Formats: sequence, C-alpha cells, structure tokens
Amino acid sequence: MLQIKPTRNNMLPPDPVYTMKSDMGYIHHLNFFQGSTSQLLAATEKGLVYFWDLNTHRASCKKEMGESIQAVHSYTDRIITQEKSGIIKLWSTEDFKMINSYEYCGGYCKSVTIDDILVVPQEKGVDLVDKKTFKKTKTLVSDRKNSGHLMALQMVNLENGTYILAAFESGDVILWDIVSEKICGYSRLQEQLTTLTFDSTMGRGVCGGASNKMQVFAIDKSFNITLKCEIILGNEGCSIVRIRPDRQVKKSILSDQFTISAVAASRCCGPAQLILPIYIYFFI
Repeated sequence: MLQIKPTRNNMLPPDPVYTMKSDMGYIHHLNFFQGSTSQLLAATEKGLVYFWDLNTHRASCKKEMGESIQAVHSYTDRIITQEKSGIIKLWSTEDFKMINSYEYCGGYCKSVTIDDILVVPQEKGVDLVDKKTFKKTKTLVSDRKNSGHLMALQMVNLENGTYILAAFESGDVILWDIVSEKICGYSRLQEQLTTLTFDSTMGRGVCGGASNKMQVFAIDKSFNITLKCEIILGNEGCSIVRIRPDRQVKKSILSDQFTISAVAASRCCGPAQLILPIYIYFFI
C-alpha cells in the first residue's frame, strides 16, 4: 500500500483570506447560510449558532438554538440544527422560534442534505426526512454485523444517480442507492472512522479517523470501493475532512476560531497521478 508522508512544504497551509475570532468555544460544524458565500453559520458546543458576515469579518448575530449542536443546515427561511442528545430542530429565521423537531439516535454523526431531503443517522442506518414537513419518507438499513456506531455520512453523485456513503466505527463503508433502498457498494477501511468525503468528478474520496492517517479510496462504475493510498498526518485524529466542488475555499477550525483560505495543497498518489486536493481539516 502506497503511503505519502508529510514534508514541511506540503504540511504548511496557505495564508488565510479570513480569520474569525470570538468567544465561540468549541465549533462542531460550519455551513454557508442559504447557499451564500458571504454568510457563514458556525454551530457550537454551547448550543449557539453564530452568523458570520464575511464582508465585514464580524458576527452579525448569535442565537441560542439548543445544546451541543453537531450540525447546522439552512434553506429559504429555515434553519435546521442537530443536537448530540438526539433531537433535530427546525427553526424559522424570521423570529427564530422552533417550528418542528425529529428524534434520532444521538451522537456525533452529522446529518447531510440532498435537495429537499435531510439524511438523519440512526443506530443501523439512516432515515430520509422531508425538510419541509419533517416527516420520514424512507429508512435505509445496513445488513452488516458488528459495525458499531454510524460515524459519518456523505452524498455521492455518480453517473446514474445520487447515493449515500456511510462510514461506521468498525471501518465498514457502505454505499446506499436511495431509489432502490438497497446497498450497492461495500468495503472495509481503517477502524474508528470519524469522517469521509467524496469528489464525484474525480471518482475519489478521503476518509479519516482516530489514527494518524487518511485513506484515499475510489468508487468505480460497478460500485466497487477500493483503497488507493494512505496519507500520513503529523497528528493523530482527523475530525472532519471536506472537498468542495469548486476547489476554491478551505475551511478549518481551531478551538474558538476558524480560518478560510483561498487554496489548499494538492496530494499525489503514485507517479504523475494527481488524486485530489484536500480542502478542510478539523483536527482534535
């Protein structure tokens, strides 16, 4: 297995375009507000959601929206918050009052959105929930035994449709077809996975966990998931890694501040073979 070890040149991040500092405490999730690239939501352990204006470099406001918020999403005039305790809340942005709620298994696995669907983690699979009505439309269940907790979810666009990629504590990685509700791809990667991401254009993904390595994998047209190489990190523990489709912005979190950089270093896997740039690291 090819392993890429860090050097001084490829470990140094680019200079940040923005640096936001406040009394936010631990930040669990960042998301652009309603698709805008000038407003950013930051969900915190304290249960506060900060609304950052990237034009003024200031927080326009902060709202108390729960406890230990693991994920935050937004659409039109609504905000969705996911708490570690096992409750997902739907909020109005007009008066910031809670409109609806949905229960899940709790924990650190972050929900993801696919168009009008919220993908919610459960014990052995996921619920597909309508974002407007907050009603469950489907349940996708894993048939793998002893997989442990569901740790990470990612939407995957392949040539013939949209799929859900799920990483479990055991290292099991499953690809679900949301139309047929069946598992169409499976592989076992490193144990104690905490995060994964996928670039549909390049057909490559990256996953990380409690160890000091990130693994690069591929999904082919037959839904085979294969390990390509490993990237050795300077520290143990990768909390979140993300690849943005436009490959322009890197977001990172360090305790009570975060930075946004214009570009990120590329990593290679094999002679003259560029795999993908890695754009977001959250280290713990």
